[in-house]
Amino acid sequence: MDEEAPSVTKNKAKRVAARLAAVQSEELVNSGGRKIPIHLIADALIRGGYNSLDDQAKALGLNRSTAWTIMKARHKLGHLNNKTVRSILANPDTPVSVRVIIRTMLDRKH
Repeated sequence: MDEEAPSVTKNKAKRVAARLAAVQSEELVNSGGRKIPIHLIADALIRGGYNSLDDQAKALGLNRSTAWTIMKARHKLGHLNNKTVRSILANPDTPVSVRVIIRTMLDRKH
């Protein structure tokens, strides 16, 4: 009976660690600690040939006003909020260069 207790404890610890890792990865997008500077995304779209506001909005999967704010780098915080980041990543038409910028910034440590 003494031998089973450490095994149960180890399995429980593994499950808790797995849940914690899942929560932490979700928090990368949901936390305010990871900031995606909007000027990097604007630069990537211009370099990618997305010159009109309509093309930029479609490429990001956002409405025109949000795309305009990003392209003019006039957002009051200077970075994207979590909902906007999730929308951009969920859009299948988002250019690879923009995805790379977002993923790099999300993976970057504090």
